[in-house]
Amino acid sequence: MRKKIQKKIYEFCYMLEAGISVIIAVAVIILGVKLFWDMLHSTIYGTGESILVDILDKAMTLAIGVEFIKMLCKHTPQTVVEVLVFAIAKQLVVFHTTPLENLLNVVAIAGLFAVRKFLIRSGDVSNKSSDNGES
Repeated sequence: MRKKIQKKIYEFCYMLEAGISVIIAVAVIILGVKLFWDMLHSTIYGTGESILVDILDKAMTLAIGVEFIKMLCKHTPQTVVEVLVFAIAKQLVVFHTTPLENLLNVVAIAGLFAVRKFLIRSGDVSNKSSDNGES
């Protein structure tokens, strides 16, 4: 009986994650269209570096959203690392930070690549995807 309840709760949570993924995907699509509209509007009426920074900020946020959707749909260490890489890269590219903060961001990205290369085994990826009921 307990195993049945646990399985039902797990299935409910899986469906809830799928629903959240759909909501985020719709938001990313809507915001992607809005970004395109803003780009057209900005190039007609504005100039300067601030427009590029604003567009990069919004585009990187959308990329992080897409990676987050992938992470919710496919529970692997690889997708978690990818979300973190995109988030740190956004911090590095978009925001004007001090040289020390830039160095720390680069070290963090290098660390994430090292984690992906040396600590995440190919078995970790295949085992997790079979655990979420896709078998």
